[in-house]
Amino acid sequence: MSILVVTWSMFSAACAMLALIHVFLWSNRKSEPVYLLLAFMALAASFVAIQEMNLFSTGDPDVAQRLILWQNLLIALVLIPMVWSVRSYLPSARTWGAVSISVLWGIGLLINFLMPGNLTFTEISAMDARVTVWGDPFYVPVGTVNDWKWLVDITVVLIPLYIIDAAWHDRRPHRGRRGLVITLGTVLFILFAGIQAIAVDAGILSAPYMVSAAFLTMVFALTWVFARDVVNARTLAVELTQSRNETEQLVRANLLGEVASALAHELNQPLAAILGNAQAARKFLSRPEPDLTEIEEILDDIVRDDKRARDIILKMRSMLHGDESVHEPVELRVIVAEAIDFLKGEFKQNGISTRFDVSPPVPMVGGGRIALQQVILNLLINAEHALLDSRSENCDIQIRLFAHHGGAVLEVRDHGPGIADEIRSRLFEPFVTTKHRNIGMGLAVCKRIIEARGGQLSAENADGGGACFRVWLPAEQA
Repeated sequence: MSILVVTWSMFSAACAMLALIHVFLWSNRKSEPVYLLLAFMALAASFVAIQEMNLFSTGDPDVAQRLILWQNLLIALVLIPMVWSVRSYLPSARTWGAVSISVLWGIGLLINFLMPGNLTFTEISAMDARVTVWGDPFYVPVGTVNDWKWLVDITVVLIPLYIIDAAWHDRRPHRGRRGLVITLGTVLFILFAGIQAIAVDAGILSAPYMVSAAFLTMVFALTWVFARDVVNARTLAVELTQSRNETEQLVRANLLGEVASALAHELNQPLAAILGNAQAARKFLSRPEPDLTEIEEILDDIVRDDKRARDIILKMRSMLHGDESVHEPVELRVIVAEAIDFLKGEFKQNGISTRFDVSPPVPMVGGGRIALQQVILNLLINAEHALLDSRSENCDIQIRLFAHHGGAVLEVRDHGPGIADEIRSRLFEPFVTTKHRNIGMGLAVCKRIIEARGGQLSAENADGGGACFRVWLPAEQA
């Protein structure tokens, strides 16, 4: 078998394989159509190699004329997607450059199909038979060159200039090397194709035109940079997930810091009771005839208060360590009541009252007890801060729980200043806050927790003043 046929078949197969890679990438990232564009480009390059193989294998001028006619179309289908995919990867690439190249090829294709002959030759007079240095015969077309061929020849200069300019203006550290790969691939493509064609025409090189080999270089360069980005994106996604989890831990710890005073108050009561009962028991034991029944009751009180203190500590620990029971059905009424109970000491100290209204029946929801408790605590503390910052006369937090649209809705409303206009549209974005010494991650994490469980978290300014935060979670069977 001819070495030329084997080589061009390999060119075609390589481009087809690269096209399949881009189809696979696109099937997993349909939001990025550039992969489909690259697949189209690589597939067209595969057909260019097949057409070139047919061209150097035929000695019939008429057949060669038709092959070049469709070859020009295939070349356009490689170059136009190429410049737009570069525009997608390097945003600094000038749009007018990509448009100019596309328009020139569009005009060239009109000439290619509407005028006699094709865009390359108006007439092919003969097929010049030649032999490679290793003895394989091939044909090179000889004829009258089309006067309009210069339209697309200009793109031979415009394409490398267009990409070099884009790479220069987009020389950021994380893209500098990959922009260089695209630039080198393009320059090599132009130099190789141009110099090789000149050498063949001058009779210096005994080989057929090798545009498909140059295309393979370009397709490979683009595949390398885009595939490398996909691999890096996977690594970054893992790192982002890890960072997000760490951030949630920090937000949870920050939330615990805010409720620490209330929990300390709750913990102080059982500890004080234990101390008092222990001192009382000691006095009873110092008597000549201690009342053992009284001492037994005191010991029961000590055990009860000790268990109460233990429960408070365990709740704090579970909040800090998080919750993995995402799909465990829970009753929101109980979780809300526990959150209010956590904060009742601090609310009382700051003169804040709560009103919890439940409209049964309220369905069970999925989400994990501790994660949802974190969300509710965050909303209650935000409402408390809004009331304290505004010094509102109505220091009442209204909490409503009711069934709605196949799930449960929890509303937390305060009578503070409401949501400021400048942050209303960005309220749930990370690092958005109006509080001093606050990183602004609480609501962003709360929204992610709720949406990860198929729910929704929204906020609005309530009628009559204040803000109203609304959580909706889908029902889940117990």
